[in-house]
Amino acid sequence: MSTLNEEMADVRSDVDDVQTQLREDVPAFFEFDVAVGNITYNANTNSVSVTVEPSSRAREQLSDELGGVTVKTDGKLEFEFRLTESQSESE
Repeated sequence: MSTLNEEMADVRSDVDDVQTQLREDVPAFFEFDVAVGNITYNANTNSVSVTVEPSSRAREQLSDELGGVTVKTDGKLEFEFRLTESQSESE
C-alpha cells in the first residue's frame, strides 16, 4: 500500500512529464515562432492549460509569409487539454 506522499509524488511526476511534452510539442502547431508561457494543471477538471504568445520574430515571419503586409500581434492564446486515462492504465 502506497502512502499519500508517494501517490502525490507520482502525480507531480506525471504532471511534470505532461508539461515537458507540451513545451516541446505546442510550438510545432504554429507556422511562426511562439513562446510557451504558463502551463497549469487543474485537478478539478483533470486538464492542463497552456499559454502561448507570439515570439519577438513572429510579426516578421508572418509578414514575410503574407507577402509583406504589416502584422500586429497583441495578446496570447490559451489552450486547455483534458487528460484521459488510457485503457492499459485503468486495468
